[in-house]
Amino acid sequence: MSVPLFYAAAGSIDGEFITLDKSESNHAAKVMRIKTGAPVIVVDGLGTAYRGEIIKCTGRSPVQIKYHSEVRNWGEPSVRLTLAAGLSSADKFDSVIQKGTELGVKRFVPLITSKSKITIDDPKRAHRKVLRLQKIAQAAIKQCRRSYCPEISVPETLTSFLGQTDRESTNLIFHYGSNTCSFDNLNWEDKPKRVSIMIGPESGFSREEVDAAVSAGFQAISMGDRVLRTETAGPVACALVMNALGELR
Repeated sequence: MSVPLFYAAAGSIDGEFITLDKSESNHAAKVMRIKTGAPVIVVDGLGTAYRGEIIKCTGRSPVQIKYHSEVRNWGEPSVRLTLAAGLSSADKFDSVIQKGTELGVKRFVPLITSKSKITIDDPKRAHRKVLRLQKIAQAAIKQCRRSYCPEISVPETLTSFLGQTDRESTNLIFHYGSNTCSFDNLNWEDKPKRVSIMIGPESGFSREEVDAAVSAGFQAISMGDRVLRTETAGPVACALVMNALGELR
């Protein structure tokens, strides 16, 4: 049986002691019914995992843990994977964040494209959306046992994202249409340290957007003859890349 895992923000760690917040304390004491002395792992969302034991778990006050060792980059892939996905309805994008986090995505960029059915013009609304998505990612790192909570950017335009292209990274835009190459034809012998993936919204990218991405250094990749939903395409693309790099073996 796996050692129970909890999340605690870096500010909750004081010396060799960790205090869980109300939600995590409630989950430990009332849902999991963990007892004092039980071994646990706590991740801080910044790439560190702490191994220790519960020293206080009464159900009426915050759970306290004393840790004895820490591991950097615990449960993390060796590649920095960025997923830029076209904005879609809330439940669909929630799924992209959840599954992408489980597969090892380090950074998510919600893209506003020409075919996006959702736009976010209000900065406050955009901030609220990011906070909600961060909570989904936080829950996902506990489920898949990672120590780093992915960065989630404020929604931005495709043009803005392409302007930040790192040409030393492996950059892929997955697109259903002509002038694409098969994923199997990519060469992964020189294992990249950074990979960026672009996935369109429900209606995909326009031809002009694909051309702009290719001009910015992205390779246009096909997923075959079947058209995937946007909430399927993102995780599938991530899984293909991670498997090619040996991260799912």
